[in-house]
Amino acid sequence: MNSRTRKKWYTFLVKRDGEYCKGCGKLATECQLVVDHRDNDSKNNTESNLQLLCRSCNYRKNPRNEPLDLCVSNKNSISINQEKELQFRKFVYESLDESQVIEYDELINSGAEYFGISPETSKRYLKKMCSELGQLEKFKNSPGLFRTGNKPRWKVRYKEKVLEELNQQLAGSEEFCS
Repeated sequence: MNSRTRKKWYTFLVKRDGEYCKGCGKLATECQLVVDHRDNDSKNNTESNLQLLCRSCNYRKNPRNEPLDLCVSNKNSISINQEKELQFRKFVYESLDESQVIEYDELINSGAEYFGISPETSKRYLKKMCSELGQLEKFKNSPGLFRTGNKPRWKVRYKEKVLEELNQQLAGSEEFCS
């Protein structure tokens, strides 16, 4: 259907049915409405075969390979972000379990690369983990007295109180096993 024919049918359908989606009831002010063929035959332009649907309902009725917009997807960006943050946290904790101290920038960049997120996102996650309520702390180490040209670098480690709690838990589990 060309644009002139589409406009003609759109105007007719608005007068006949009202300017809202026949699938979900959204108004034209809330979404973009399209002219839909009920029988999916684009050549059948009879009045009884045409209706107005929003893009989401039209997609659900006539799925294509790729979703047209995010509202069709089952996973929204918030749930994806929450999953990535949990995975990043696990990655950081496992890395710190292996080596007690890790460079701040290294965690940001390797986490971003590993999980396919931006360095800014991994930096935001790490900042939360190093916050007052987080289990980690960010600190600057000083280069050795005899080294020249080395700048102090930011590092990350568990906070002292967290280490004490972990050691107490380990000691308690050893007593339980004996």
